[in-house]
Amino acid sequence: MLLYLKHAPKNLSEFAGNPSAVEEVKRWALLFENGKHQKPLLVFGPPGIGKTALAYALAGEMGWDLLELNASDTRNKKGVEKVMGLASSSSGLFSKHRLILIDEVDGLQGNADRGGMSAISSVLKNSSQPVILTANDAWDRRLVALRSLCKFVEMRKVNKRTVMSVISRIAHDENMDISEDALEKISANCDGDLRSAIIDLQGYIPDSLRDRNKLVFDCMKALFKSETYLDAVSSFDDSTLDHDLIKLWIEQNIANEYESADEIASAYNYLSRADVFDGRIRRRQAWKLLKYSYAVMLAGVSLSKHSKYRKFVKYEFPSYLRSMSLTARQRSVRKSINRKIARACHVSIIDSKSYYILLKSMAKKGKPFDYFDLDSDEQKFINKL
Repeated sequence: MLLYLKHAPKNLSEFAGNPSAVEEVKRWALLFENGKHQKPLLVFGPPGIGKTALAYALAGEMGWDLLELNASDTRNKKGVEKVMGLASSSSGLFSKHRLILIDEVDGLQGNADRGGMSAISSVLKNSSQPVILTANDAWDRRLVALRSLCKFVEMRKVNKRTVMSVISRIAHDENMDISEDALEKISANCDGDLRSAIIDLQGYIPDSLRDRNKLVFDCMKALFKSETYLDAVSSFDDSTLDHDLIKLWIEQNIANEYESADEIASAYNYLSRADVFDGRIRRRQAWKLLKYSYAVMLAGVSLSKHSKYRKFVKYEFPSYLRSMSLTARQRSVRKSINRKIARACHVSIIDSKSYYILLKSMAKKGKPFDYFDLDSDEQKFINKL
């Protein structure tokens, strides 16, 4: 079992980090409990800081039932109305209130979620039950219809000391033989993402924070050099990578390993079949089928070769992840600058973009950005414009 699920907080007193957000959410729930209807909460902040865990801890604290609509559910108009319609107007089975959690609301996109946002807006307007929505970015343009209906609660990255406290307690409870220095490294490496730190703790091998890619390369070599079905499907048994990351690594390196056009075509065909399986698994929530996806992906790709290649191959990190990491960082910095400009100049987020010319001019003249409270990364971003 994943440790971050096993050790998830059962009530607010067990919740780690963001004390002001926890207190605000608790006040909101107590007002609801005392018969004072409150606007839904939009809890936002970076991934891995405990937004969803906070909702579950609150439900545990208040003794409320909880109904969740998450990113893996069908979230088009029909799906939202089916799941949320009756629940938003009726009390819980064992309590006066039922907490409705709409997780990762900024993840709605494309035809699969068509009409979902309008259906969620309707739930927010008409619900007699407490509703919490979570999002990474509250200012995402897709949420414009929801923002006026919600009260915002911002959560920030968890500080290193708190992360260290949590993973030390988990390591003690799990009787893990891990040094204080290792715990320090994990705490520093997670960049405020508590969930990531707990995952690193669970898969920790001495020096793995520095040599994580080495293990991946060993797994890739085992996969592509395998000559039997059993060897292929067990090639990633020692890896801490999740299913989707393994798929990206394989996709990136098929053409590096195989030279024949029909081998490459066959390998990508099996990879695409695994992707079809994954789509069915997510739609039906039939996770027991995941073993078949692994079998098609690993064995199919490995056994697509005519014979084992004896050459050395330098396996590459997935270019998709590298590009997404860079653009995500740039988008995050830009959004942070926009918020600070909007706050300092009393303008909207959209209008804040027109102030970039001013900031660029200030940068050229060597004037400080003290008024806008920009950090070093944000100043570098402005200087590069």
